[in-house]
Amino acid sequence: MNVLKRAAFGAALLAGTAFAMPAMAADLGIAMDQIFQKMDPHNSNYNVDYVAASGVVERLIGFDQNMKLVPQLATSWEGSDDAKTFTFKLREGVTFHDGTPFDAAAVKANFDRLADQSQNLAKNSLFKVVESVETPDDFTVVLKLKEPFGAMINTVAHPSVVIHSPKALAELGTGVEKKLVGTGPFKFKEWVPGERLVLEKNENYWDSGWPKVDKVTFFPVTESATRASMLLSDEVQFVHILPAELSERVQSSGGYEVLEVPGITVWTASLNMLKEHFKDERVRRAFNLAVDQQAFVDVVYSGHGIVPDSPIAPDTRFYEAQEPLKTDVEEARRLMKEAGYEDGFEIEIWGTNSSTGVRMLQFLQQQLSQINVRAKIVPMEGATRSEKVFSSMVPEESTFDMLMGGWSPSTGDADWHLRPVYATEGWIPKIYNMAFYSNETVDKAIQDALNTADPEKRQAAYSIAQKQIWKDNPVVWLAIENKMAGRKKGLSGVFQMPDGTMQYSKAAFE
Repeated sequence: MNVLKRAAFGAALLAGTAFAMPAMAADLGIAMDQIFQKMDPHNSNYNVDYVAASGVVERLIGFDQNMKLVPQLATSWEGSDDAKTFTFKLREGVTFHDGTPFDAAAVKANFDRLADQSQNLAKNSLFKVVESVETPDDFTVVLKLKEPFGAMINTVAHPSVVIHSPKALAELGTGVEKKLVGTGPFKFKEWVPGERLVLEKNENYWDSGWPKVDKVTFFPVTESATRASMLLSDEVQFVHILPAELSERVQSSGGYEVLEVPGITVWTASLNMLKEHFKDERVRRAFNLAVDQQAFVDVVYSGHGIVPDSPIAPDTRFYEAQEPLKTDVEEARRLMKEAGYEDGFEIEIWGTNSSTGVRMLQFLQQQLSQINVRAKIVPMEGATRSEKVFSSMVPEESTFDMLMGGWSPSTGDADWHLRPVYATEGWIPKIYNMAFYSNETVDKAIQDALNTADPEKRQAAYSIAQKQIWKDNPVVWLAIENKMAGRKKGLSGVFQMPDGTMQYSKAAFE
């Protein structure tokens, strides 16, 4: 069934028409909220790509449901006291889908690729501190760094740091993004861009007894109601990213359940600090005071989330709470007047054209009108936004005033939130600092935290960074939404993660 037919089918179902579509008990269907971009996680910035690839190409280290580190292709790891040498012991008896043995040489081929900045891969930045990759024996890999980097272990656990077959890398090069070869429980079978991705069971998987399903089919379906209807018709058995407004229908359906976990994605509206009006801290403070963040959580996420109280989420390592946000329109107006903007000014707010994205934009437009700010909202299709922001952006020529975005540190560590979003080195298009924010105290604190492997010293440094960022208001902090998904009852081992990804490798039907 193609996407257009599914859309019509879904609309009919939600309107009350009953349909029944049998699903093979050994087959798993998953509806994703975005179109897949590249099947090579080394060269992608998209959670949907990481999710689909995760059952085919594995990492040395993974995460459990609570973002705690767990062994995958590595059985153990350790870092030196100076945070410059990291050693990984590898799992033995593992074979890639093409028959190539998994060993230290295979890991080196992948880590060398990530460390080679001339490759211009999307995730080269994660390994820019790597000086060399050494293999003292067939099942030991040692990363030598150019400088201390205390977040290296969590960086290796990032969902993009997967291990491709070295034979596939040598033969296909960047072509691996269209035909994955890994060690995972599922093998790549077919990818029809915009329509489906099909994986099949790996009969020789190293983890005995798995997988327990024969086939996994991913459907990219951007329309939320259609994803929900596909679940309720049993065309799929799991919906990744279930909007809160559809959760009650799924929950009350009888044969399906809603999964909900606290997220670590912090949603913000970045204030372009290259614009004259946002160079004034009073204006940035006024914008935060004018916006009712709890109302934002209620309107956009139907209450399924929390108001941020730090630049990073509570379940991120080294989080420290700051003074809670408050809404005070009168104080916001006073600050605007003091800064010389009593009559406000005109701005452009960029965001996405999804139903949730448009709600975000409209909410901000209304809230900011209270301080005489006249906002033109610019919703864009996801690929268009990505092109304008991350491919062709020149900071000094940027035209937006505010830019909506959410960042999830998929390493689980404060480094991979504070550094890409608030360090000077993270200015878009390089990483995700969409405010063009730059503060020497913040940059130094972030670097100090990376210069040691001592958790207490890292906590102290990140405390300084969080406090300064919170004081400077480079963004309007909006929400940390709960991650919600829909699942058929009787299905286990498939669940969403706090970082916005999901897992399906241990999928099983009762």
